[in-house]
Amino acid sequence: MIFFKNDDVNKKIIISISAIIIITIIGISITQIDINDNESTKNLEQSDDINSMLEKIKNDKINNDNSENPYVPKEREWIESGPFLLDRSEYWIGEKMFININHLDEKIKGEMVFAKYINSTHMYEYKKIPFDGSNPQQNFYLALTLNKARGICTPDIFIGDWELIFRGTNYESIKFEVLDEFIPGQQDNYKPVC
Repeated sequence: MIFFKNDDVNKKIIISISAIIIITIIGISITQIDINDNESTKNLEQSDDINSMLEKIKNDKINNDNSENPYVPKEREWIESGPFLLDRSEYWIGEKMFININHLDEKIKGEMVFAKYINSTHMYEYKKIPFDGSNPQQNFYLALTLNKARGICTPDIFIGDWELIFRGTNYESIKFEVLDEFIPGQQDNYKPVC
């Protein structure tokens, strides 16, 4: 450390260093206050979003309860084909399908094809999902969604008879149906996109 004989110079250095430290502390404090204010504002906005969503859910439940055909989730049926299980035989539009794969042999590989009957000779392949027995158990949900790029413009395409096919295996396909009914609150998600 360098000491000057002149007390005035020492005082000026000490005052300058003190001023820099004070300015730095004030700057950090202001930044922290701004960060806290921003977090508080975000929390309030999130709280408003959550309250709005909860209000929508409450209204959807009231509308469902008062409808002529209220939605009541059915018990899971667990339709099986070998190690593959589908949770139900009927779904409403907007209802997710749960697919469970139990103890798939390590040597079995292929793909699940979710296909809708167009007529007695043609099917539309909605989704293909690969499976591989060398991977751990693979359970998942699948929702039928509109997709302009794929030409799935309205929910009408979902209504009717479907088949879950297991390509690459000798397992029988699983048949299921999508009814012309919407899960309460899902209608907005199925407005035409084309």
